[in-house]
Amino acid sequence: MRKISGILAAAALLASVAFVAPAAHASETITGSGSSFMNSFQQTCTAMYTKNKVNYTSTGSGTGRSQFTAGTTDFGGSDDAFKSTEAQPKSFVHVALVAGAITIAYNVPGVKSLRLDAPTISGIFDGTIKTWDNAAIKKLNPSAKLPNKNIQVVYRSDSSGTTGNFTNYLAQTVGGTWTSNGVWATALGKTPVGIGAPQNQGVTSTVAKTEYSITYADPADAKKNKLAFASVKNANGQFVQPTVSTAGKFIGAQSNDSKGIVTFDYKKKVSGAYPINLIAYGLARTEENRTPAKAAAVKDYFEFLLKTCGPQIAGAGDYVPITGKLRSTALNLVAGVK
Repeated sequence: MRKISGILAAAALLASVAFVAPAAHASETITGSGSSFMNSFQQTCTAMYTKNKVNYTSTGSGTGRSQFTAGTTDFGGSDDAFKSTEAQPKSFVHVALVAGAITIAYNVPGVKSLRLDAPTISGIFDGTIKTWDNAAIKKLNPSAKLPNKNIQVVYRSDSSGTTGNFTNYLAQTVGGTWTSNGVWATALGKTPVGIGAPQNQGVTSTVAKTEYSITYADPADAKKNKLAFASVKNANGQFVQPTVSTAGKFIGAQSNDSKGIVTFDYKKKVSGAYPINLIAYGLARTEENRTPAKAAAVKDYFEFLLKTCGPQIAGAGDYVPITGKLRSTALNLVAGVK
């Protein structure tokens, strides 16, 4: 296992942002689908990319993996690695393309600042904590004007890498019936409470129009819907807001293997770090079951994401770029795409 190092500072990430129109005469057209978490990142990068035409569709990680396996897309996007029980292509790689925080986004009129810890988050999302003025929330927020209103949980109704990472965080820090699973009912261990909505875009838009609601989602979509973020207590006992810098600190302290898969230790003590994060992977074949031209286009696009688009625009979009040893591993994996 190797340490991921070299996460760029947020200020540097915000520099050199460039938005370039797609090329008028792209040589190849490639399609990808999957992770809704990195959809905003993908859409910006596909607009910047001029060598080939890339169409990326936000479907959720589970659908992205199944479509990639079925061969209906040229590449996939997933916030979770394939599970051993899943059908998958014979030969392929997981390439870390971008990373970021999973926010706890909420819509509670009059509450602009909210502190939560893992047990309280667990209680809210499993339905044990039912109202905003519950004693556990009040204890963490003694000065907040918490209303006597029912909490409306909004969860992912589709197979989701964001769900998988969020519930892995709860499984590690709280345990109980929580499991690391991309399907909400299975991850929760019982019948879900609340409202289900598809993709990060769906849950954040639902929270935006539903007072006293809460969800887990990527910061880009939560910001688009003008949602507030909770500060989450990390293993050091610090309440930390999700930002590029605080997410980067935590991600940079995690480990990855030679296959580029990052293993998150959500109980790890990292000062000043936001504790709920994920890695978004690109899925690409390493066997010649696509046309050579399309394989070359996938390889070139992934290199563009890692070398150009990520360093230039990830931070401005509230994502953390892949850097250091993890980036080196990712580029080595991309070299085997064919």
